[in-house]
Amino acid sequence: MNSYQRKNTIASNKEKLDVILINATNLAVVYQDLYKVYSAIEPPTWSLLLAESCRSKNYKVGILDCDAERLSLNQTVHRINEDVPRLLVFTVYGQNPNSGTTGMAGALEYATAIKKDIPELPICFVGSHTSALPLEVLIEDCVDIVLLNEGVYALHSLLASDLDGDLSLINGIGYKKQDLLH
Repeated sequence: MNSYQRKNTIASNKEKLDVILINATNLAVVYQDLYKVYSAIEPPTWSLLLAESCRSKNYKVGILDCDAERLSLNQTVHRINEDVPRLLVFTVYGQNPNSGTTGMAGALEYATAIKKDIPELPICFVGSHTSALPLEVLIEDCVDIVLLNEGVYALHSLLASDLDGDLSLINGIGYKKQDLLH
């Protein structure tokens, strides 16, 4: 889909997306200039699995794969602004068990920029690093919610809520409320 088609798709979509699953990039940090030619692009497997799970519950889902589209930080923020969802979920996974940790630098950089531009947008993280160290991830200023384990059922429950209510009723998450971690 080219940018013209994407803009028209977004413009014609009257209903707000429930969630955008974002696969942020940190290839430039990890591989420096080599990423432009030599780094592989890993399919966003967990984003795809979570998206299909949410679609099966009739939620409106988008995926933004910054790696595959080679989106810069500014391009990513612009794209989120084009179609602001109810919830933005950073899926920080990979085929290698360490991918969740190595991907955190890029995810936090992107989340910080998006939170600065759209402070009211709830930002959520899910991934192996997040499950292993949920409080450390939740301490980050740009992170509002963390999903524990794979996050499938917790994400369904979050999307079924109004996201402003009592999140303590939702199992499998950590969250901030008035700067306190829960």
